[in-house]
Amino acid sequence: MQSAVDVAIVGAGPAGCATALSLRTHSPALSIGLIEQASYETARPGEVLPGIARGTLESLGIWEAFEHERWRPVYAVASAWGAPVLRENHAIYSWPGHGWHLDRARFDGFLAKQAEARGVAVLTGVRVEGAARTECGWHIEISAGAPIHARFIVDATGRTASIVRRFGALPVSLDPLVGFSRFFPADEDSEPRTLIEAAADGWWYTAALTGNRRVATFMTDPDIARQYRLDRESSWREALEQTRFIRCAVPARPACGEMVRPAGSAYLEQPAGDGWIAAGDAACAHDPLSGQGIARSLRSGILASYAISDFLRSGSASSIERYRRLIQHGWSGYLAARRRYYLEEQRWPERSFWRRRHASADN
Repeated sequence: MQSAVDVAIVGAGPAGCATALSLRTHSPALSIGLIEQASYETARPGEVLPGIARGTLESLGIWEAFEHERWRPVYAVASAWGAPVLRENHAIYSWPGHGWHLDRARFDGFLAKQAEARGVAVLTGVRVEGAARTECGWHIEISAGAPIHARFIVDATGRTASIVRRFGALPVSLDPLVGFSRFFPADEDSEPRTLIEAAADGWWYTAALTGNRRVATFMTDPDIARQYRLDRESSWREALEQTRFIRCAVPARPACGEMVRPAGSAYLEQPAGDGWIAAGDAACAHDPLSGQGIARSLRSGILASYAISDFLRSGSASSIERYRRLIQHGWSGYLAARRRYYLEEQRWPERSFWRRRHASADN
């Protein structure tokens, strides 16, 4: 990567790549660097892209390339929530059409390749070790190579918000939800729907993935996870056997991979500032129950690109303030939807997980 760029984006997931792709489309004169700490070989959270994301992919100019990847379609979501029966929402009744089951690591790698093909300088396996404000932008120290000088910096590092934390912008957490996922080899004709099922101590989901694999995840709170030792596959299986529908879709064979990751709702009170913006989950992270995480991150990156373009062209902070208001407005709408959905489940009001959600809804 060249030592000086107009915009340095830290984090090459959906939000970071969307910011880069949108900047290349709307401000092609800007030089852009995309810095990713990890490789695209390990599992990443987020396995379903809803059909509504097609318009976003089209606006980024990558829809045809996305189609060429032949992701596995998902035509329905069925949930047992509020009652012990499955209720199905089929894509045929939805104007955006069907969504897609993803291999998330492969999808993120696909986005980075699309950005690189459009002239974005991409660094992978590189960690940002420091970012200091200068008179003309940012001095960024990285783990390999010469420092990078940038006029503007974007934090797209996900829930950690590792860049803006250095500036004192700390996430405010709404709950400590954590997901315990396991991956399994699956048959081609395994359950094609995404399934969601509420349980006494949290909720489950399972989805088929591209490449004949399946993921199953138990969402609960850390203290409950410790109590039941969900880090052990045998204990995780015992919890799975308490479900009515999810256990029927998950293969009995041993897991071929596992992942534990935070999944709680959190936001930055200040998602943008002088010469910097947080995008995607770094700005506000939603409960996976919404099913919109990847699509929302893509849209957030596009909105961030508009604010950055205006700021670098005019020098006015009005676009940064507008972005901040949009993020906060979206967060308010999300909280209202989250409240309604958790209140629909009233079968276990005495259990800690649900008592906490209902209390936070009341507040």
